Amino acid sequence: MKKNLRNVLVLALGLTTTIAFSQMGAVNKTWIDNSNSEDRTGNSRTTVSADWGGIHVSTDWSYALSGDAGVNMSVYEAYASTDVMGFGTLTMGQQDLSYGSGALISSNSFGTQRYTTQGLNFNLALAGLDITAGMMDLNTNVSYVNASGSFAGADVNILMMSDDTDGANAKAHGYDLGYTMGDFAVSASMNSDWDGDEMTMYSGSYSGVSNLVATVSQTEYKGDFGMATSAWNTGYANGNLGGPGGLVAGDKNTSMGITYSLSGISLGYTRHSISNDAAGTERESTSLMLGYSLNDNCDLGMYRWSNDGAEDVTWLTVTITM
Repeated sequence: MKKNLRNVLVLALGLTTTIAFSQMGAVNKTWIDNSNSEDRTGNSRTTVSADWGGIHVSTDWSYALSGDAGVNMSVYEAYASTDVMGFGTLTMGQQDLSYGSGALISSNSFGTQRYTTQGLNFNLALAGLDITAGMMDLNTNVSYVNASGSFAGADVNILMMSDDTDGANAKAHGYDLGYTMGDFAVSASMNSDWDGDEMTMYSGSYSGVSNLVATVSQTEYKGDFGMATSAWNTGYANGNLGGPGGLVAGDKNTSMGITYSLSGISLGYTRHSISNDAAGTERESTSLMLGYSLNDNCDLGMYRWSNDGAEDVTWLTVTITM
């Protein structure tokens, strides 16, 4: 009995010491679909993470706010990083990656569906460039190289991807350029997916008025642009106009919007004029965002999309961070 008690105490001490030397964190995000006040649905997701030196592990615990679906647990990220002789950092495992505009590889900060990849990458800084080369999945031949840096006020990001799975020999690439001069900022993003379909985006913004930013942009889809490694074209459910319910092949979206921020409150409104020359169609869409930082660890949000007579989409969000 004493021996068993001793073993339990040693195990508890070891566990307590491990926890003490780790950095813990937790984030809960709740989405409520408020489009129909008589039939609301919602989901809640809690992410618990821990870091021990170069080891990072996080899990998602998600459940529906209605019905009896129960709680689902899944591994979000689990990776290990190590320094390689001072030249760079090698990371292996499941990661949530985002590069450039996010049109080809991106995380999903808004929606409930995660976008992660299992593989490895090597990162190093070289001549003012931050370079990352990696494989998306060790069981496939999907590889990528991303290079980013700032030069004389210009921000540059280049992402090259290759898929040689089963002799596919497919290529994808993204080029992003941004430049800021005083209160003005301009950016351009040019992307091509595995099938050669393209998405281009140009934008400009002005922030010369206190707490106010005005933005104009144009986004064009040539072909059915889309990447499974990105949340870019998955529609309103992920907080954007791409994909279902939003932009499709041949669409050209010209947007004008303003964002106002003051004392923890942020308000944004954007009007989209979407045309398709091939289909001979024109339509209007609007998006409205309202955010409020309740305190240091709680943010409230409201997002609403209206698509020219189609059913409106309204999301209420609550984010709590530990």
